[in-house]
Amino acid sequence: MRLKGSIYAAWELRAPWGMDLPEGPFASFHLVERGRCTLRTSHGVHHLEAGELVVLFEGQAHLLLSSSQASVVPLAQLVERHPLEGGVRRVEGAGDPTRLVCGKFAAEGEQDARMLRGLPRVVHLGQRKLASLPALRTLLDALAHEATSSAPGAATATARITEALFVQVLRALLLDTEEAPPGWLAGLREPRLAEALHQLHLDPARHWSVGELATRVGMSRTRFALLFQERIGQPPMAYLMSLRLDLAAQHLRDGEESIGEIAHAAGFASQSGLNRAFHRRFGQTPSAFRKATTR
Repeated sequence: MRLKGSIYAAWELRAPWGMDLPEGPFASFHLVERGRCTLRTSHGVHHLEAGELVVLFEGQAHLLLSSSQASVVPLAQLVERHPLEGGVRRVEGAGDPTRLVCGKFAAEGEQDARMLRGLPRVVHLGQRKLASLPALRTLLDALAHEATSSAPGAATATARITEALFVQVLRALLLDTEEAPPGWLAGLREPRLAEALHQLHLDPARHWSVGELATRVGMSRTRFALLFQERIGQPPMAYLMSLRLDLAAQHLRDGEESIGEIAHAAGFASQSGLNRAFHRRFGQTPSAFRKATTR
């Protein structure tokens, strides 16, 4: 996965306060460095304590509030009203203080965006969970320090820390004993499916068959196909087609190869085959996609 991590705000807020954060093409995360707050999404409410982390992998709109009764202000208005002071935006009030570090993981390509969408909507890592993840706890402490630092290279340091933070959050999800929703994460928790996914991503242009993949991981064809569908949510060849199209889109946007060369590299028998599949998936031809994304 190619992701770009960044911090977009460090906040010091005194109750009452509330912010309305819009949806976006990225995964948002919020670290409660001090105090407490409430996160509200269309799927539920989470109460966050000092030291805890929450990640919203679908980039959905959400509210952060000092309490359920607090009035809410759109994020853009808060940013306009409260300029940066020493790397922090301060919202004054008469109540208890809360300090937040807010950031995002932005996907760089089609495959990366799809993989983000395959993760749980909201991941809340509470104090008990973080106590068992010392490496993640260390990263969060470093992030809180660098986010408001004026030292040389602080912006670069926070970007690198957020990228490492993503790896640690994924590790925490893989080690979680709770059942994961269908998707690639659930597939990685099953060793035989993890090996199959590894093979597909290692050589997506190969003329794979369900039978060959099943043999590679030591399963019958029928059992493998059923398990893949159950855990990942789609048949093996449908997953492979999505992978190939994501790779083709990535090369169209970033590379200079001809469309015929891209079709061959992605595993399509012909350029016309890529054209048809690409139009079904993206609603436009590869050449139109290239023009639209390289302006």
